[in-house]
Amino acid sequence: MFSGWIVGSALTVLAATLALLYLWLVRRVDVENAAGLRALAALRWREFSTLVAQAMQQRGLRDTGGNAPDEKRGDGGSQMLMSDGSGRWLLSCKHGMAYRIQAANIDELAAEMDLAGAGAGILLTQGRADREALAAAERLGIEVIDGRRLWLLLKPFLASATTRRIVADADAQARRHSIIAVLAALTLGLLVALLLPRLMLGERAPPPLMSEAAAAPAPPTPAADAGPADVAGHAVDETPDATTMARHQAEIARTLSTRAGISRAYWLTRTTLVIDRSGSGSSKLIWPLVCGELERYPTPLRTVRVQLNPRPDSGEAVRWRQCYTM
Repeated sequence: MFSGWIVGSALTVLAATLALLYLWLVRRVDVENAAGLRALAALRWREFSTLVAQAMQQRGLRDTGGNAPDEKRGDGGSQMLMSDGSGRWLLSCKHGMAYRIQAANIDELAAEMDLAGAGAGILLTQGRADREALAAAERLGIEVIDGRRLWLLLKPFLASATTRRIVADADAQARRHSIIAVLAALTLGLLVALLLPRLMLGERAPPPLMSEAAAAPAPPTPAADAGPADVAGHAVDETPDATTMARHQAEIARTLSTRAGISRAYWLTRTTLVIDRSGSGSSKLIWPLVCGELERYPTPLRTVRVQLNPRPDSGEAVRWRQCYTM
């Protein structure tokens, strides 16, 4: 049980740590990014282009006011011709989260860069660019800023109240999910702590098979080894006095005289019990009766010599036996 609690506690800490790291370092960032992109998509084009111009100025790019400044395009995008002081840049903005930038859009921007005399280009969108588009942009020297990076780029220039609200909402959701994750980790650890000991007991290998001789039940030992007991099941005094011995001998003789196959039982001497057989019953049936009765008494009576007389007119010999030895 103790090891189960250790494993359960360790699992709780591990699960809670991994969950919190994911919720705050991955999930919270995704939630804030998604909310920020929705806020940017809700802006009018003039507001959005102002944020973009401010971000580009921070990177050292200035609007040249040349051939295509703030030109609205038929596909819903706009272009701005900018300069870093040594060369021209063509900035293409596609305002809206529904955009999916493909390789054809990159090739189109490259052609427009040639027409505008721009040596570099930037494609900026709240949507997403697929792998082929990113590969084409890298080949043609065009920077793609899509939803993965756009929020981080424009976040410092958005209204502070909007930014605080987005960050606060993301933090609140992360805290709620963190509480749920910690409770789930505690529940998991508790279940493991309670169930692991049972599973370990159930998976323990069975004991090796014993040999046939070892598996066999031990033969019953004589009653003398376990200690004698009287008729009521109580321990018998092994050193009875003379009066008790006489009473026991009388009980033995009286009891055996009522058994089937025995006509009379009496004591020839203090150490010799005589059994007269009747006309029925073989000696194989008589001996268990006699020895079983003697077994119930102290050692001096269990070890007496028993004389078994033959049945009348049977011609059998007298038999002697000692049921138990010292």
